[in-house]
Amino acid sequence: MTDAKSYLRRLSEEIVALQKPLRILKAINWDPKVHARFFADKGRRLPQVDYPPLGYDALDLARQFLALKKKIHGRNPVEELLRAKCQEFALVARMLHARGTPDFFRYSVKVFGDPRDRYIAHPGVDNLKVAGLWASRPAARQERPILTSEQAVQMVRGVIEPHLGRACAVRESSRLTANAAAGSTKVSVRKGAMFTLRQARALAHHEGLWHVLTSLNGFRQPVLTVLGVGLARFTESQEGGGIVSEYMTGNITDDRYIELGQRTLAVDMAARGADFLQVYRHLCERFEPQRAAQMAERVFRGGVLQGGAPFTKDAVYQRGYCRTYNFIRIALAKPDLSLLTAFFAGKMRVDDAPLVRELIEEGICIGPTYLPEWYLDQDWLHARITHSITVNRFSVKRGRAYFAEREAAADLTGVEFTTAPAHEATMKLLKE
Repeated sequence: MTDAKSYLRRLSEEIVALQKPLRILKAINWDPKVHARFFADKGRRLPQVDYPPLGYDALDLARQFLALKKKIHGRNPVEELLRAKCQEFALVARMLHARGTPDFFRYSVKVFGDPRDRYIAHPGVDNLKVAGLWASRPAARQERPILTSEQAVQMVRGVIEPHLGRACAVRESSRLTANAAAGSTKVSVRKGAMFTLRQARALAHHEGLWHVLTSLNGFRQPVLTVLGVGLARFTESQEGGGIVSEYMTGNITDDRYIELGQRTLAVDMAARGADFLQVYRHLCERFEPQRAAQMAERVFRGGVLQGGAPFTKDAVYQRGYCRTYNFIRIALAKPDLSLLTAFFAGKMRVDDAPLVRELIEEGICIGPTYLPEWYLDQDWLHARITHSITVNRFSVKRGRAYFAEREAAADLTGVEFTTAPAHEATMKLLKE
C-alpha cells in the first residue's frame, strides 16, 4: 500500500474507531414501559420519558472529531469527504448531548435535513406535497399478519443467506421501536410483533440486502473503511435505497407508502409546534392507536414532547426514495453500469457515487462484493425502468379529466331508450 493510501486508511480507521460509542437510536428510543403508562392513562397526558446516561462524554467526543478534522490538511476530494464525516459525527455527538431540549432539533436538521427541504436537482418539487400524495392514497386490501417475530426471523434469514451467507445475523430484540432495524452485520426483529409475508420479505431486502449489504461492502474497502459507517449525509440515500429495494422486489404496499407519507407530515407538524398528543391523535385518524403511538414516538424520540423540536430522520425516507430511484434511472441509461455498482460499494449519498466510481478506477476503492437481489436480473431491471420512463410522459391530472368527461358522457341516468329500427335489430342479434 502506498504512503498516500496508508495515510487515508489511517484517517478512515480513526474515524471508524472514534464513532463506536455513537448509537443514535439506542440513545433516544423509549423504554416500552412509556407506552404502557401512556395507554394506562388512556392517552390523555404527554408520555413521561427519561433517557438513560449515554455512558460517554458526548461534548468531549465532538471535540475529538473536530480535532481529527483539523489534522486532515489536504484539499483533494477524498480528504474533503473525511473532513465532512468528522464534522457530521461531531454534530451527532452534540445532538445526543442535547436530548430532550430544543437544540436536539437544531442538530437533527443539520444531520438529517428538514421535511421541507427541496430536491437538489428538482427544486420545483414540493416535498410536503409528495408526502401528502402518499399519505392520502386509498387504503388497499389489507394482508393479515400471520407470522410471529420468531417465524419472521426464520423467513428473513432464508431471504438473506443465499446472498450474504452467514455474514449477516438475524435475531429478535425487545428494544426496538420499529418492527426491524439493522446494524453493520445484523438484522434485529422486534420481539412480539406480527408480520405479513410481504412485510417479512420487505424487511429482509430493506434491512439485510441493503443496509447490511452496503455496510459489509464498505468495511471490505482496502482504504476508505469509513464507507462501512457511511459518508456524510448518507442516511437519505440509505433509507431511500431500502424503500427502493422493497419496491424493486415487489414487496412494498400502498399501506407502506401511506405510512411513510404520514411520517413526513408528522415530523413537519411537530416542527411547526404540534405536541405529542396532537400528532398522536392526527395519526389515530388513519392508524390504530398502538401503531399511531409508535409512529408518534419515532417523531418525538430525543426531542421535545411539547412540540417544536422533533427528530427529523423519518423525513428522509420519502426524499431518499425519490432521489435514489431517479439516480438508478439515470445510471441505467449509461453505456455501462459502473456508476450504479459504485453506489453499492458502501454507504453514501447518490451524490457521492460519481466520485466513488473514480476512486474504484484509481484503485483507492474496490467495487462491491455483495449485490442486492433486485440488481441481478438485468433484463427485468431495465424493463421496469423503461416502464417508469414511459408512463412519466403522461399527465395523471389530464388523464383524470379525460376519463371524467367519458364517464359523464356514458351516464345513462334519466335517458329513455328509443325503439328505432337499428336498435331493434341490435337487440334481436343479442337475443340470438
